[in-house]
Amino acid sequence: MFGKRIVELRKRQGLTQAELARSIGISRSALSLYEIEKREPDIETLNKLASLFMVPVGYILGNESEVIDYANYTMNAPEFGYEFKCRLQDILREKNISSKQFSEMTGFHPEDVDLYLFGNKIPSLEDLIKIAGSLDVSADYLLNISNRKSISEDEKKLLQLFNRCDDECKKYLLAKAGVLCVEGISAVAAGEYGRYADEEKKSRPSSGTGGIGA
Repeated sequence: MFGKRIVELRKRQGLTQAELARSIGISRSALSLYEIEKREPDIETLNKLASLFMVPVGYILGNESEVIDYANYTMNAPEFGYEFKCRLQDILREKNISSKQFSEMTGFHPEDVDLYLFGNKIPSLEDLIKIAGSLDVSADYLLNISNRKSISEDEKKLLQLFNRCDDECKKYLLAKAGVLCVEGISAVAAGEYGRYADEEKKSRPSSGTGGIGA
C-alpha cells in the first residue's frame, strides 16, 4: 500500500520521480523501487515524504488519520530512539503486555524487542507497521509526531464514508464540514444543538436521488 500512496501523493503534487527523489535526497531508482514496493523506505525517508506532502506517516503506510502539519518536522536518530522507547514502554505498561508477549505478538526476536525497549534500534518500515498493528496505535504516535494514539470509531466511520466519494464530492464535503463545524459549535454553545440537529435532518433529502452520492 505504501508504494501506491507515494505514487498518489507524487502525482497529486505534479512531481516526476526525478523531482521527488531530488527533493528528499534519494536516487530516482530508489524511489522507483519504493513505488513498486520492491524496497522499503527507512524511517528517515518516510518522515521526509510525510513532511514534503504534509500528511501523516500513517497515511503513507496505508492508514487514514487526521492531517498534521509536518512542514518543520525533522528526525534526530538518538532523540528518536529515546522517544520511541518511552512511547513503546508506556503502551506496553498501559496494556499490561510483557516483553515476552510483545515478542510473540509481533514475531520479533527477544533480542530485537530488548533493543527497541532500550532505544537502541530504529524500526524498519515493516517493523513499524507490525508494532502499530499489534498494539492498535497509530504509527504517528509511535514516531512521536502526534499525541493521539488512534482515531475514534466515529472518525473511522466518517473516513470510510468520505473515501467512497469521488474527488468533486470530497471537495464539497470538506467545504460543507468547515461550515457545519462552526455552526455546530455555535449551536452547542447557545444550547440550541437539539433544534439545530432537527433542522439539519429536515434539510436532508428523503432519498439518495437528491443528495451527493457516497
